[in-house]
Amino acid sequence: MRQLAILILLACTACATRADGPSSTPAPAPAEASAPAASGTLGQIQALIGKAECSSDSQCQVLPIGAKACGGPASHLAYSTAKTDAGALQALAERYKTEQQAGNQRSGRMSNCMVLPTPTASCRANTCQLGEAAAAVR
Repeated sequence: MRQLAILILLACTACATRADGPSSTPAPAPAEASAPAASGTLGQIQALIGKAECSSDSQCQVLPIGAKACGGPASHLAYSTAKTDAGALQALAERYKTEQQAGNQRSGRMSNCMVLPTPTASCRANTCQLGEAAAAVR
C-alpha cells in the first residue's frame, strides 16, 4: 500500500511539473499507477524490493528514486538488505534516474527545485518503512 502511495506521488509530481505537452518519461500517470508500471524500470525496482521484509532496523535502507528536473531524487523507497540484492537494486535505481533525467531534458520539464530530504527507514511490523526525514545539517 505504501509503495502504491509513493508511486501515485511520483506520478502526480511528474504531471504537476510538466512544462508542455506529453513526454516519454517512464513515470506512470495516475490512471496507470498499478498495472503498467510493472513492465518498466520502476516496476522492476518495486518487484526486486518486494515486501521489504525485515527483523531489525539495521536491515532497512533508503533508496533514492528518479530525478527531479532541478536535480536530486523525486522520491525514496525503503528496502530490506535481508531480502534484496542491493547491488542489483542500485543499478536499477541508477537506470531509472538516467531515464527520468533524459525525459526531463527532452521535454524541457521544470520542477519546483525543492530539496527532498532523505527519510529514515525502520523495521515496523516486519517490513521496512520510510519514516521522518533526517535532520538537515546547517
